[in-house]
Amino acid sequence: MTHPVRIEFNLRMRRGWRKCILQLGLLGALAASAQTVREIKPASQPTGSYIVFKFDWDQGLPWVKYTISVDDAGGAHFQGNGNPEESGDGDEFSQDFTASDANRQKIFDLAKKADYFQGNLEIKQKNIAQTGQKTLEYHGIRAGTTSATYNYSPDQNVEELTRIFQAVATTIDFGRKLAFDYRFNKLGIDARLHSLQDMQASHYIEELQAIEPILQKIAADPNMMHINRVTAGQLLKSIGPTIGPSAPASQP
Repeated sequence: MTHPVRIEFNLRMRRGWRKCILQLGLLGALAASAQTVREIKPASQPTGSYIVFKFDWDQGLPWVKYTISVDDAGGAHFQGNGNPEESGDGDEFSQDFTASDANRQKIFDLAKKADYFQGNLEIKQKNIAQTGQKTLEYHGIRAGTTSATYNYSPDQNVEELTRIFQAVATTIDFGRKLAFDYRFNKLGIDARLHSLQDMQASHYIEELQAIEPILQKIAADPNMMHINRVTAGQLLKSIGPTIGPSAPASQP
C-alpha cells in the first residue's frame, strides 16, 4: 500500500511541473509575440519624395510616349500613349499600381548614386543610335526638383534605372493587351502569355504585380484552355511581396 505522504508529495511535484511548463509556455509565447512585433514594425514615414521617368519617341514600340512616377512609399502611376501603327490604338492609357519594395528601394538608391540627375547625363557620339528622348526627374521636399534629359547615358546607375522603367512599361503593355485578348481574342492569349514568360526570363519585365488582376482572371476562368490557366498561375507564383518591413527609401 502506498504511503499517504508519498502520494501527497507526488501530487505536489506534478502540480509544480505543470506550473513550470505553463510558465515556460507563456514566456515562449511572449517571446514569439515580441519577435513578431519587431518583424512587422512599420518603416519610417515617407517624405513625399518621388521619381519620374519620361519617354518620348514617335517611333517607339509599344509606346510612343509615357510617364512613370514612383514615390518613396511605393505608390506608382503609369500614363502613356501606344503606337497606333502597332496596335491601332493611340489613345491615352493610365494605371495606378504599388511598386515592389525591392524596386522602390533600388530606384531611390540608384537616383542617389546618380546625384539625383544633376548635370549632364548624356554622351554625344555619332555612332549612338536614337532610342527616344528620356528624362529622369527627382522631386524631394528638401532637395527640390532636379532633372536631366538624354538619349543614351554612360552612367551605369542611369542605365539601370532606364532598364527598370522601360521594363515596367513593357509589363503594363502586356497587361492591356491580355485584357483585350481576354475579351475579344481568347485564342491569342496562349502566345501572349508565353511571350510574357520569355520576356520575364530575359529581365525585360518588372513589377508583374501591376497586371496581377488579368492574370488572376485567366488562371481562375474554367472556360480558358488549361495550358493558359497553368501559365497564368506560374506567372502569378513568380510575383514577390509588394510591401515588406525593409528600411524606407534612402533620402538625402
